[in-house]
Amino acid sequence: MKPRTLRRLALMAEAASLKMRDDVARHNTVLGQIEYQKRVLADYRARLKESWRHGGEISVGAALRAEVFVAASVEAAAKIEAEAERTRAMLDEALRVLAQNQQKRRGLETARAKALADELREIEKRLELAVSWRRKDEGDAG
Repeated sequence: MKPRTLRRLALMAEAASLKMRDDVARHNTVLGQIEYQKRVLADYRARLKESWRHGGEISVGAALRAEVFVAASVEAAAKIEAEAERTRAMLDEALRVLAQNQQKRRGLETARAKALADELREIEKRLELAVSWRRKDEGDAG
């Protein structure tokens, strides 16, 4: 391939790499948010447990709300963990694709350097031929 074509392919691969890096950053942000949600849920559960341990009087309404919360928190924890698993899988895939892209970019850069070197050798050969023809023509005239 010509160096110019290889350069265009390298630019396209670089643009794709930037998008992939954005995807990786987004997945990491989502995982951070999920960890925060887990901590909030765990803190709330711990506070609820502590309030029950002290043995104070609790109204029936508060007990029912606590029971509803516990059931909801178990469901929320399951959803949060499922989202975390899905996001981790997407992050792993994004990292795999990014690694492939970087390998492709290195290959394109190597091919481009080789094509430029080949092109330079070709130019040098043409110049050599042009100089040798001039020398022959000058030698014939003298």
